[in-house]
Amino acid sequence: MDALKVKHKMNNELKTPTSVKLTLFGGVVLGAGAMYCVMNGSAIEKAFAAPENQVKARLMSDMSTENTEALHNLDNSFRSLAKFVGPAVVDIHEISKRSVNQDGSRMPDSEGEGSGFLISPDGYIATNDHVVGNADTVTVTMKDGRVFQGKVTRANDVNSDIALVKIDGKDLPYLSFTKTQVDPGEFAMAVGAPFGLKNSVTIGHISALGRSNQEIGNHLYTDLIQTDAAINMGNSGGPLVNVDGQVVGMNTAIYSPTGGSNGIGFAIPGAQVQLIENLLITKGKVVRSMIGLVPDDVKEYERTGNLVNGGARVVQVEPGPGQKAGILKDDVIVKIGSTRVTDQSDLRNAMLAYSPGSTVPVQFYRNGQLKSAQVTLDAYKLPKTPTPQRTSPGMGGNGSPFSFGPFNGNPFGPDPFGDRGGNGGNGGEENTPPIDHSGPAQLGVQVKDVDDEARTDFSIPTGVTGAVVVGVEPNSVAASFGIQPGDVVESFNGKTIATGQDLKTALKGITWGSIAHIKIVHFDGSNRLMKEEDVKFQ
Repeated sequence: MDALKVKHKMNNELKTPTSVKLTLFGGVVLGAGAMYCVMNGSAIEKAFAAPENQVKARLMSDMSTENTEALHNLDNSFRSLAKFVGPAVVDIHEISKRSVNQDGSRMPDSEGEGSGFLISPDGYIATNDHVVGNADTVTVTMKDGRVFQGKVTRANDVNSDIALVKIDGKDLPYLSFTKTQVDPGEFAMAVGAPFGLKNSVTIGHISALGRSNQEIGNHLYTDLIQTDAAINMGNSGGPLVNVDGQVVGMNTAIYSPTGGSNGIGFAIPGAQVQLIENLLITKGKVVRSMIGLVPDDVKEYERTGNLVNGGARVVQVEPGPGQKAGILKDDVIVKIGSTRVTDQSDLRNAMLAYSPGSTVPVQFYRNGQLKSAQVTLDAYKLPKTPTPQRTSPGMGGNGSPFSFGPFNGNPFGPDPFGDRGGNGGNGGEENTPPIDHSGPAQLGVQVKDVDDEARTDFSIPTGVTGAVVVGVEPNSVAASFGIQPGDVVESFNGKTIATGQDLKTALKGITWGSIAHIKIVHFDGSNRLMKEEDVKFQ
């Protein structure tokens, strides 16, 4: 992937003390041995038949000095890792000031808190785009208490929920990215500010790799690391590190019906974070080309013969460069320019390496035969959508149980036990005013016809009709469902929507408490994202 290499002006060599590495290695090995001895010894059989107070005593009394020492070594190893990583992890406080909405109505300021981590000694910080939101500057607090003002550089790329923050400093503690492949089962540590609780450490494992095509808020995630290290709202932007203290990913989202950690967290792979951050540092922006293809990974069972190294299978061909070059559905792309393509992420990242208008050779397999085509790439058009909305706990931007984002409330809610009213610590939602039910039922959107201007603004292809959303009112039914500007409402309660007036007419029969079925689509260049669900007006 020579074409993807970006010269980095910073030295990101890890300065992990040798003692930390040796202690970690020894602790993990000896710890595993100790657990084997405990779980396979006679102490367990005896303990199950004994009262609880005897269980603890017998387990400890039956452990050898060597096994006890091994457990202490493992404990010390993680403690040393936390001490090494912690100083490079920062708390990011963001206040977005938005004076007016798309329809001219005044919008309230929004305030949130998330995480980030230093990637250079001179003050470059990696974080999520949804953490810094719509802010130009943020307040950055380090573990030692120092406070800085940080300048934000955003990628403005729906495929990259990554942003850069720069503070003025020198000789600051920082982390480097791992250069090796991570695998399921490896230890992982997440550091950040869940629910605003700064410098929190959780430990787990790499659960899975390649979790793809999750649409959350305004971003499409095509390659995520899954971890069981506890991640909650406010962890976004913080590092997920291995036992060497190297960054393997950026904590970004959780899967949870309640908004709290269920042991299913997601992180953007470190290589992807490093690629985007290098572009933001060296060029100040991310320029993405477009090939007009929707790719997917080659399945594991298909990785034989010509596809032993994988590839990106074309699952949909949109009008554009790929179609003009003759690429068809089910073709498997294995190389673009000088970049070898082993999965869909390689193909998507190649769109960052080649500028719009450039012509690149593409190699692909079709029915077992290697073919090639010359493709002239188009410029990628970013839909004019606002900052991802703060989602309620447990709800991603598309109504799925994905949660992400800065924390914007009291970590304990009005009731620290959560069982006497309020939200019980779900994070700031207790300050959200209820929807006004005094008048007619409202969806809470501003819409217009899909005209030429809308097609340009929101990358809507020719032939698509409906009511395009140009504004979403905060704390509305639409906001809770995850509707956002650029969404095109195609049908509502079984009625085809061809114009903005059609939607307004369809809404006239809706009352508070009723349920309506809505189908909307969103376009982000080559991707056509569809959302269809029942919406309750409450």
